[in-house]
Amino acid sequence: MTGPYDEFRQLLQQKRFRDAALLAERQILQSPSPDAFWLTQQALALLRTEDYGPALESARKALAAEPSNQYAVVTAADALLGLQKHEEALACYQECLGSPRLAARARKGVLESLSRLKRWEQMLARLAEWAPPEEESAPWKVKALAGLKRTEEAIAECRAWLAKMPDHPPALWAMTELEVERDGIEPVLERMGRMVRIPSLPPVYREMYASLCRRAGRPEEALKEYEKLEAQGAGSRASRQQAFLLAKTGKEREAIPLLEELLRADPRDIYLHSSYEAACRRVGEPERAINFYQTLLSLHPEAKGLYGRIKAMHRALERAP
Repeated sequence: MTGPYDEFRQLLQQKRFRDAALLAERQILQSPSPDAFWLTQQALALLRTEDYGPALESARKALAAEPSNQYAVVTAADALLGLQKHEEALACYQECLGSPRLAARARKGVLESLSRLKRWEQMLARLAEWAPPEEESAPWKVKALAGLKRTEEAIAECRAWLAKMPDHPPALWAMTELEVERDGIEPVLERMGRMVRIPSLPPVYREMYASLCRRAGRPEEALKEYEKLEAQGAGSRASRQQAFLLAKTGKEREAIPLLEELLRADPRDIYLHSSYEAACRRVGEPERAINFYQTLLSLHPEAKGLYGRIKAMHRALERAP
């Protein structure tokens, strides 16, 4: 088993998740009886492709073959979470809390499930019970306190989080959202405007300022900030927001090439697809989208959903005057 498993792990490291799932499938077919190990690995690879239904099916087959397989239980939980079946996911994660090897993964899953169920008090109780390191507990505690509208406590927790991890983006975003809720957007926008003039601060401050400008109804200012971020090489997140804003403000022809670049990097992003297709329709270029999707499919043959998008754009082309 070592040879195939080494190859499987290598495929995962290379992000060739479809190939990893196929390798697991071959191993399953070679076994004279249901192979719980390879069924679990197949489920794991399918999770990485966000094929949650097939992943759950494989995990359940693994459990039918080996009911005590805790790895299959936690993999099933991950699939259920992806399918938005939060109660079932929570039950599976809780089943794995006693496993020394899986406890950390199970605890994270419990907290994620409780978060999606908005069971804030239970989240806080679990955090108090488990007492994880502060840098691990802070994001969950802030979310729970914010959910309970205990805004001042959540802000205090954010300050402690930032004291441990200065300029940490998730902490900064959380703090900004809480301050907007407490003070309104204009005072926070003014404070952030002063922050972006400090050259030594990381790009995340400019990104937050651009986001606040957009929310405050100042799209032109936001676009200027996104352009500065792009010039600084701030990464795809800023480019993504810039593309969305261009598409929403009548600058589709500028947005379309940027959206295409982002989709080449992540062909599974449904929000990028939605913005791209709408922009192509508005400027009367569904044929461009068809040609782009066909090229994208050659680069990412595993992205089967592109076939449906190509058909949809063909229909848009037929309806065009």
